[in-house]
Amino acid sequence: MTQTTIILSIAAIILIVINSKKTGKQYEGLKLGLTQFLQTAPIILGAFILAGIIEVLIPREFVQNWLSREAGLKGIVLGTFGGMLLAMGPYAFYPIVASIMASGAGLGTIISIITGWVLLGLSKFPYETGFFGVKFTVKKLIFSIPFCFLAGLIAYILELTILT
Repeated sequence: MTQTTIILSIAAIILIVINSKKTGKQYEGLKLGLTQFLQTAPIILGAFILAGIIEVLIPREFVQNWLSREAGLKGIVLGTFGGMLLAMGPYAFYPIVASIMASGAGLGTIISIITGWVLLGLSKFPYETGFFGVKFTVKKLIFSIPFCFLAGLIAYILELTILT
């Protein structure tokens, strides 16, 4: 996390310097960035609080039986459909998934949750249906489910063989 913060800070400083020499609108950019931060801070704070509560609330036995590496395919299936049901933006999604991972979920389960959220997220269905139609949305759903399972299975196999 510290490394990412350092890299982003250096990139921001470089862009401020470039912007000051090129357009002189660096203060306007800083002001816009601060406004965006203030708008998203409550969401991020709520997501971290929710993630902490979830981490404490999920019983270790549940994680061991249903989400851990030892859960195997059960965890991958649950992860895929769990990710599909998490209808939220990235500010809330990633802290929650990180707390599930910290509770002991396996890599295959985590990868399945993320791919399920990205490919199958229910919050996207109204938009997909509106822009592409029902037929496309159903086909996308049917074709995407195996990819989520496959991504989780590959991660599970890698975790068992290479990453242990």
